[in-house]
Amino acid sequence: MMDHRQGHRGFPVVRNPAALAILVGFLGLLVGVLTAYGQEWLPEEMNSLANSSGSWSLMAFLLALLAASPRTAAACGALALAALLGGYVLGAEVRGYPPSSALITFWGLAAVLVGPFLGLGARWVRSGPAPLTALGVGGVSGVLIGEGAYGLLFIADTTYPPYWWGEIFAGVVLLCWVATWRLRRLVPVALSAVVSIAIAAAFVGVYSGDLIAFFS
Repeated sequence: MMDHRQGHRGFPVVRNPAALAILVGFLGLLVGVLTAYGQEWLPEEMNSLANSSGSWSLMAFLLALLAASPRTAAACGALALAALLGGYVLGAEVRGYPPSSALITFWGLAAVLVGPFLGLGARWVRSGPAPLTALGVGGVSGVLIGEGAYGLLFIADTTYPPYWWGEIFAGVVLLCWVATWRLRRLVPVALSAVVSIAIAAAFVGVYSGDLIAFFS
C-alpha cells in the first residue's frame, strides 16, 4: 500500500514489498519499451535520452525512494534496471532491431552489481546518516555528470551537445539540492562532491574503453 503519511519529508512509501515489486517491474518494463521506440521517435535534440545510462540509473534511484527499508531499496534498484532491460529488449525485438548479446550481458550485470547500490543510495538519501547520504547522492550525481562529460568529450560530433550539458546540470542540481536539504554541513557536502567526481571520472573511463564491446 502507498503510505503518504509515513514518507520522509512528504515522499510516499510503498510498505508492501509485493506491491512495490509489481509497481517497479511494470514501470521499468514500460519505460524500457519506450526507450526502444524513443530511439526512432524522439527528435535529434532529445534522441540521446533513449541511449542514456544516466536516465535508467536515475529512474532506478527514484523508484527505490519508495522503498521502506534498505534491503527493499537495494532489491528495487536491481529490479528496476532488470525490468528496464527487459522492456528495452522486448521493444527492440518488436521493432525488428534485436539488441546484441553484449548489450544484454552488460546491462544484466549492471542490474545485479550496480542496481542494488543505486537503490541503497536512494534509501540513504531519504533517511540515512549524513556520510551515507553523501555517498548515495554522490553516486547517482556522478553517473549523470560522468555521462554528460563522456558525451561532450567523445560523441559530441554525432549527438546534440546541449543534451549532455543538460545532464551535467541535472547531476549538479541534484547534488546541490540534497546538500541543502539533507547534508547542510561542510564535511558531508564535501564528501558528496568528492564521490560524485570520482564516479564521474570512473564512468568516463569505463565508457571510453567501450566496455560493452568486451562482452561481445
